[in-house]
Amino acid sequence: SMEEIQRSITLDPRPGFVVKTKILESREPFKYGVSTKVFINVCHDNQVPRPAIAFDPSIVFPLIIKNEWEIPLIVSNEKQDRDKKGQPSFVYDCCINEKSFQWCQTNVDLRSILIEWCIEAVEMMYELTLERESSIPKMLSKGELSKTQIKQSELTEGGLQKKLQQLKANETLGLIEELKDENSNEEDPGQLPDLMNINNNGQNKPLIEEI
Repeated sequence: SMEEIQRSITLDPRPGFVVKTKILESREPFKYGVSTKVFINVCHDNQVPRPAIAFDPSIVFPLIIKNEWEIPLIVSNEKQDRDKKGQPSFVYDCCINEKSFQWCQTNVDLRSILIEWCIEAVEMMYELTLERESSIPKMLSKGELSKTQIKQSELTEGGLQKKLQQLKANETLGLIEELKDENSNEEDPGQLPDLMNINNNGQNKPLIEEI
């Protein structure tokens, strides 16, 4: 019904962990200086839907590779803050379902993929390119979490998630085309991390880093 389409929800997220990265490039260089720090608050609220298929590594990882399984997430409005040294930084909240959050806490590979998805969602919504070498500072959240208001309809398959998915697919296709044109041997940055190698990448790196 029309009424349902207009009904809105206010998220009241619980803190999870923080991803710290930085801006590599943007459409608005005066607003977003290169190397400006970005903090992404990965948080959770049960009002955000969970995936239709429950997480089971043997079932879900092959689906992720085929782009057929993802964790619905809601990105907050942009917030400005300062880092420890008083330098300006930008903060975004990425809110997922509590159950989805628990899956990511118990599976390191899924957590790495979630971080990639959060970075991609922020990049798409704010037209930024962010550094993939991120760190996880010792904090539950950077600043207050936003009580983001969204229309009920945006939570359903046809809403924001669908748009993000299409954008993601288009972006990945676009990147693949570009790379073909350049005959470059570099990896396509839009692809998911190699699930076979994902464990080796972070082995020497502490999961929690001081900022």
